[in-house]
Amino acid sequence: MFEQNIVKLINHNSKAVILEFSENNKEKAWLQVKHQEKYSNHASHWNAFLNLLSQNILSEWLKEEFDLSQPLAWSSPDIWEFVNGTSFSLGDKRIVIIKSEAIDNQEFCVPQEWVDIPKFVADYYLAVQIIPDELSLCIWGFTTHLDLKNQGEYDAFEHTYTLLRDDLVQDINAFLVSLEVCPQQREAIPTLPKTSANEAENLIKQLSQASAYSPRLDIDFLKWAALLENDEWRQKLYEHRLIPTKAAINLSSWLENIFDTGWQTLEELFANSQVNWAFRNERLSKKPDPNTLKQIKNLIEQIKNTLDEGQRQIAAERLGEIGYQDKQIIDALIYLIQETKNEETRWTAAESLWMIDPGNSTVGVKLGSNLGMQLAGNPLALIVGFLEKSDGKVAVLVQVHVMEGQKYLPPGCRMTVLDETGNIFSEIVARESDRAIQNKFSAKRGERFSVKISLGDSCIAKDFSL
Repeated sequence: MFEQNIVKLINHNSKAVILEFSENNKEKAWLQVKHQEKYSNHASHWNAFLNLLSQNILSEWLKEEFDLSQPLAWSSPDIWEFVNGTSFSLGDKRIVIIKSEAIDNQEFCVPQEWVDIPKFVADYYLAVQIIPDELSLCIWGFTTHLDLKNQGEYDAFEHTYTLLRDDLVQDINAFLVSLEVCPQQREAIPTLPKTSANEAENLIKQLSQASAYSPRLDIDFLKWAALLENDEWRQKLYEHRLIPTKAAINLSSWLENIFDTGWQTLEELFANSQVNWAFRNERLSKKPDPNTLKQIKNLIEQIKNTLDEGQRQIAAERLGEIGYQDKQIIDALIYLIQETKNEETRWTAAESLWMIDPGNSTVGVKLGSNLGMQLAGNPLALIVGFLEKSDGKVAVLVQVHVMEGQKYLPPGCRMTVLDETGNIFSEIVARESDRAIQNKFSAKRGERFSVKISLGDSCIAKDFSL
């Protein structure tokens, strides 16, 4: 009995091929990729699992359709560390399988690696939908290399070619016939520019850094393609990414004043900077005059007695500007951080708290790391702060700042935040005259995320856990 999602696929295309598999098939594929530590992160593990499961099911189907006496020779599984898809050959025809978990298939998206790397190019590209929970796989359409190159929409940012569902041939029987009677369906593509062994070694070193995502978008595509096409270089990169590296930075330990090497308070980080940073406030070293004390009292009352978030933000910001390190002020700001449901109010209060009392970790911590000149010779700092919320979640702030010697961030400097599966959920690009870029989001305890800072082919990545 087909489950609800497969029924939707059948309704979209009555000529699709539906293949069912068992829990044992699924478990076998999972054990092969998960327990042998063949992949470096959760995203690549899951990608490999779905591709291997699809490959196993399709092998049986193809064996029956073509009465094959020998097992098919599939592409090397190390490719799943980097990109979605798998391939095999039948006679002089090469076929690429692109799997997807999407339920409503409106388009067919093929990674550029399978289209523009001469060694990876195929004649036919099969669109496969796999739903592990429903133990079902659907072959819902196919296209050719000729059509992908001539009709596909190229995305220069994601490095993909895309065809709409209606542009695919949806009769899978036509695919089976084409394999036997049609000539090769490949568009002529140029060979890749030559890459020296020295450049390849440098790229492998750069891309071997542990991350929660594939490094396929971190460098120019032609350089990336040269690495993948060379079996020796691809295998070396794959092996280097499996070498155990330092665990993700544990933000929760910061609450216990256990800091990772290279992370420090913002006062320490910018101690020698000549830039007038907003968080480098001069705290009052002596008791304020009576008028200022009266103003402080009114601001504290405004924080506690008004429900207007705008007024609370103004009051919190002003207390930070006054900069008097007083227990009543600190308590009022902590109260506001814990009580408010407004994220802007929460972070305004936190910034003022850390201006007045930089080491206060009662409800959160904010530290910075000097990245030096790692990003194409630009002096940068990564700043991460987090606050505990009353609903049990954590409010997170990530910032990229310029360091001394440079007035603005280089235009095009990109900060990308990725979840633990490697999916991008935020990306900010520096404009002209930006001194900093930042992003705020909420997460749950135990979750992981990564921050990637990139400029051209240069990239720095840091992994964090909460």
